[in-house]
Amino acid sequence: MRYRRLGRSGLLVSEISLGTMTFGSQLDERTSVRIMAEAFEAGVTLFDTAEMYAVPQTPETQGASERILGAFLKTVPRDRVIVATKVSGPGDGPGRGIVGHIRGGLCALDRFHIERAVEESLKRLGTDVIDLYQTHWPDRVTPMDDQLEALDRLVRAGKVRYLGVSNETPWGLTRLAARAEALGTARIVSLQNVYHLLKRVYDDGMSEVCVNEGIGMLAFSPIAMGVLTGKYGATGGAGPEARLNAFPPRFQARYGHARAIAAADRYVALAREHGLHPATMAVAWTLGRPGIASALPGVSRPDQLAPILAAADIDLSPDLLQAIEAVHREMPNPVV
Repeated sequence: MRYRRLGRSGLLVSEISLGTMTFGSQLDERTSVRIMAEAFEAGVTLFDTAEMYAVPQTPETQGASERILGAFLKTVPRDRVIVATKVSGPGDGPGRGIVGHIRGGLCALDRFHIERAVEESLKRLGTDVIDLYQTHWPDRVTPMDDQLEALDRLVRAGKVRYLGVSNETPWGLTRLAARAEALGTARIVSLQNVYHLLKRVYDDGMSEVCVNEGIGMLAFSPIAMGVLTGKYGATGGAGPEARLNAFPPRFQARYGHARAIAAADRYVALAREHGLHPATMAVAWTLGRPGIASALPGVSRPDQLAPILAAADIDLSPDLLQAIEAVHREMPNPVV
């Protein structure tokens, strides 16, 4: 495993991290802890979760992934793990949307909700500090200065080491960087956005912001919810337990349509032509892109981890990279 600096922070992160949103839903605690232990032994240091996980979101599973990560933390030296979690952004009201059951469905990125969220996360994780605390999606109503000042209080109190954002836009990330500098608050050191061969919008503006502002990109879903393994293609044989089939219809609409599957099949064929597992190629490609601090995949079965971890040991050949670009020019960004 190789390691990279996370933006302008003191955190050195494994170039492959592990997401936990299936822990507590598709995977039980025992299996989840075993997967994390295997990843840790392979050199993975950053484990990412969120207060709203597991997914699919229900009141019964909310917080389960943090609790399971907390169980894993009891089995390893705490200072060898980078714990990343997220506070939910604004919701749609009580009982509505994906966070309608969290804090009465009235979530916002203000001081009240941020301080309650971090205390609840610390308790579930069983730790006294969160290494990377991220906003899960933007809040364009609560003043940005208020958000930064609320997050800064957590850093000053020693409850959080560094701050990050997720699902942000180039405008939002640039504005956050400028306001943090003007206010003198803790700066944003990381961005966690989706990035994979089927959705490369990060390349159009966001990569420039990350590189020039010193913000490390945590590229989540580098195998596109499993689509880039080929298992959802005509000969893939994905069963009802596979993530796209088990998750809410919105995921199928985004990742499972004909254009996305057709493009994925092209990338899968390229990987096999070059003697690579498709997941290995997809993650290795992500790691070669500008501004990437770490690829952040998840798994829904223990056997899915090995080909992902194999990407840490390879660099894709120039011929393969050219072939990947040719497919992208022909079938750009089929996932929206």
